[in-house]
Amino acid sequence: WEAVRRQCFHDGKYYGIPHSAATSLLIYRKDIFKQKGLKPPETWDEFIKVAEAMMERDKDGRVTRYGLSLPGVGLFINIAVGELTAANGGRLFDPKTGRPNFTSKEVIEVLDFYKKLSATVLPPGWLGHGYLDTFANLATGKAAILYQGYGRGAGYIERYAPKGMANPDHFGVLVKPKGPSGKETAAQIDAEPWMIFKNSKYPEEAALFLKFFFKEENYIKYLHTVPIHLLPTLKSVRNNPAYQANEMVRKWKEWQDMQYFYFDTGRAKPTLIVDWDDLKLPFGLEILGSGIVPDMVTDAVRGMPSQQAAAKAQARAEELITKLGHKRW
Repeated sequence: WEAVRRQCFHDGKYYGIPHSAATSLLIYRKDIFKQKGLKPPETWDEFIKVAEAMMERDKDGRVTRYGLSLPGVGLFINIAVGELTAANGGRLFDPKTGRPNFTSKEVIEVLDFYKKLSATVLPPGWLGHGYLDTFANLATGKAAILYQGYGRGAGYIERYAPKGMANPDHFGVLVKPKGPSGKETAAQIDAEPWMIFKNSKYPEEAALFLKFFFKEENYIKYLHTVPIHLLPTLKSVRNNPAYQANEMVRKWKEWQDMQYFYFDTGRAKPTLIVDWDDLKLPFGLEILGSGIVPDMVTDAVRGMPSQQAAAKAQARAEELITKLGHKRW
């Protein structure tokens, strides 16, 4: 896929090749969705209504199944903000100057969306939930939807969901909705690359290993260690009967095909990358590791006005970029 190649492309050269490819997924309780007679949400507002409709309460009004489960861990908030900004037609950084764009309308709307989710369909204390917690919530019936699921979650569902329910008839995938200012869906790429450093002590041996690794019979065995999440980067392997013969690949094909859709349409990008030009920014990893974006969301969810949370994050990001010597505005 072009998206897989481009994440390792810079100044006309390719500097790596991902060991596999995957995208984030919106995973939902398909059986409940059908029982309620719901339609796939195309917008964020429609998504909230669907999630609300899939909630369940006991006779005393206490929530026994929440509409949504989200991880509150910094990495996953970074991932989600990048996705949501892209799905809302925005940019996190000015394409010409690299200046943070956190106070833009599109990013403010992302924070407002988080506020609405937290107030309506997310469980109390969700900011303390990790990635595995969200899958546990889905598999055990405590939540109806995951916005930040991944293919490897099929294995978690088979392990933790009740017998007779660990299948695509109960756990399906939907196209992620777009924001009020957006026109298209967006997802995140999960694909770490192999690279051989120019000062490597054994570059020839490393290259030999990669040839061995990507030999189809070996590569397929590797991909099958985490089916539905380790997707083949090689087109020939995608169509190889030996790859397709895996029980999990056959069973959860719907999940695989959704990831193929995100790749084929170019709607999947790496974390915090809204447009491929963002890869040229020299401070991307520093922003990712700074906690600025997760703090922005946390501030908004905990009651700070979205504009104020965005302005605070904007100032912190500008200060960091300036200290790094990359200010161009």
